Amino acid sequence: MSQITVKNLSFSYPQSQKKVLDDVSFVIEKGSYTAIVGYNGSGKSSLARLICGLETPTFGSVEIAEGNKIGIVFQSPKNQIVSGIVHRDTAFAPSCQGYPKSEVELRTIESLNIVDMLSYAQNSTSALSLGQTQKIAISGTIAMRPEILILDEAVSMLDSVSRKEVLEFVKYWHKCGNTIIQITHDMQVLQEADNVIGIENGSLFFYGTKRAFLADEKFVQRILLSPLLKAERGKSASEKILKKNVSLSLRNVEFQYSSDSKKILHDVNFDLHEGTLVALTGVSGAGKSTLLELCSGLLIYEGEIFCKSGKVALAQQNSSAALFETFAADDVAFGPSNYGIKGKELVQVVKKSMEDAGIPYEVFGERRTQELSGGEKRRLSIAGILALNTDVVFFDEPTSGLDCRTRMQVLNMLRNLADNGKTVLFSTHHQNEADFSDREIRIENGTVAYDSIAGDAVGEKKNRLEPLPYSKMLKSLNSLSLSLSGAKREKKSVIEKLPSALRLILFLALFVFSLVSKSLLWCTAVFVVSLVYCKLCSFKFKRLLNAAIKILPFLLFFSIFQIIFHPAQEGEIQFTTWKWFCVTPSKLLLCLESIIRTYSSLACISAFFVSMPEYDLIDSIKTVLSPLEKIKIPVRYLILIIEIIFRFIPLLVEEAVGIIKTQIIRGGFSSVNKNGKKSKNGLKAVIPLIVPLIIQTIRRSEYLADAITMRGFE
Repeated sequence: MSQITVKNLSFSYPQSQKKVLDDVSFVIEKGSYTAIVGYNGSGKSSLARLICGLETPTFGSVEIAEGNKIGIVFQSPKNQIVSGIVHRDTAFAPSCQGYPKSEVELRTIESLNIVDMLSYAQNSTSALSLGQTQKIAISGTIAMRPEILILDEAVSMLDSVSRKEVLEFVKYWHKCGNTIIQITHDMQVLQEADNVIGIENGSLFFYGTKRAFLADEKFVQRILLSPLLKAERGKSASEKILKKNVSLSLRNVEFQYSSDSKKILHDVNFDLHEGTLVALTGVSGAGKSTLLELCSGLLIYEGEIFCKSGKVALAQQNSSAALFETFAADDVAFGPSNYGIKGKELVQVVKKSMEDAGIPYEVFGERRTQELSGGEKRRLSIAGILALNTDVVFFDEPTSGLDCRTRMQVLNMLRNLADNGKTVLFSTHHQNEADFSDREIRIENGTVAYDSIAGDAVGEKKNRLEPLPYSKMLKSLNSLSLSLSGAKREKKSVIEKLPSALRLILFLALFVFSLVSKSLLWCTAVFVVSLVYCKLCSFKFKRLLNAAIKILPFLLFFSIFQIIFHPAQEGEIQFTTWKWFCVTPSKLLLCLESIIRTYSSLACISAFFVSMPEYDLIDSIKTVLSPLEKIKIPVRYLILIIEIIFRFIPLLVEEAVGIIKTQIIRGGFSSVNKNGKKSKNGLKAVIPLIVPLIIQTIRRSEYLADAITMRGFE
């Protein structure tokens, strides 16, 4: 029985003349398993959005049989997360569908268990690795129990164990009679399908059974090129590597985000050698991305890192955050221009870097960065790093989400860099990519668990690699992001043991009293009570004192205005008089009362947010506003808005952090003048930060709206 019918479908995005899809027609039967394959930018993701109803066809139609719920896992998992806490995100869809609390909890536990993330149920979604975030996106979708499940490269960022677990679940979901649509570049995923739809340049090049697809060599070649060659391993290969000069050394390296958090990395020791290609492997969340950022000077670490050349360039995993110029060629030119390269030399650097990254200047040079596909953006971000021409180059999941043709181009590019004498380290979840490299280093539980070469770290302790300027700013922004959507912790204070609704009422009462108290006696009394409240919330007085000192100049400044404009009482003493300016006891008393009220309010707010994490705040608001539901006031809309705000703010902070990281790596906060001296860019550095952040804010809001819609919120 036909479940999805696509007839003569054509589609173009608004303000674009290019057809993303052109005259596409096919039928998907109920209970079938279909793989949609094709190169990056061929229109596969756009087709998925049209099937879901998130886009409207320019011409033709998409018909879905009545009574079929569609769930989709987007290509970028961060775009699908709607809550700041893991279990609340998974519970969002069944809650919207109106199921009782017991059913919602059951579905949440089952869905998180399927993707092996149940132990992270109370964690912040902002604190997860990209692979872990993809698991949460999957769990949030399957909690809906959709009859049609669409997965847009949903296993591309998962390690081999997690990928196998998810694919096993998809097979189970298919056996239950549900329809599966997998958008993929992975032959392992394609092997599970019954039918294949092949798309190239927006048109169908194949529509039929998997058997017929695999039987035709020319079709297979469009998806899977020749297998990767395995690099030589063993004692002789190890000795050959160890004879080369050491370019980077790590000694007893450790890292944790804060003194009271778990160590992400500990006791990490190894050397990297010139002219070698090294794969960094490990499960999602093992610490691979953190290690790459440490060696690039973006994080403040314990231990020692030595780099012969003194500089490491890093191509980040989040390619969208790495692009901040309007046009592709300008973005690639951003880094080298900051290091003093100009004119014809700059043009040549840009052309060569784009060619090496598989995104030719002639084709993509004048394309707008935000109009590129996910795979094209990744290649462009790599070109921007290649343009820096550093001796040590790191790549974080450089092949993630790429089709096999482009993936092969990127891996061959990494090999060429190593053959030309550069030190290349890249992280990967694919064992065949690790086998392609000269050496594999595996991270488990925050330390090196396996190194394919034999030999101790013996590199010279020369040119210690210090954290780059602005790394402290990054640390503060990371802490801010985590605190805004902090994960659940053990209750440490007296106030936290109270019911969340009572905590909210107590805070509101103290806060209102701090604002309305008039006399000095009442202000002082409320201030003392606020200090007691801070103590009961385990808020450190030292932090409160630091905040009080910082805002004191502003309070004194506004006190001057109060002294100027507040009338003196009749007959009172005037300490000083100058024209219309006079100081009297009543005016000084007014200023003192205002300062005490401000400090009381500051103490209340600071202590409240320490004792009231996001999930408790939302629960307390639900409890307090629940009587309004009885008179048909839609409280859930307000709750949703609050939850989205708590999700959206740390998301934007995280986006800003990603942009700043790339800015630092590519010299965005300083540039080299004609004399070869570095200078701060000032306003020039701010513009590439603000503009992409505004664009990403708009895009994030659109993605979030799509995610909420697909989770069943009405």
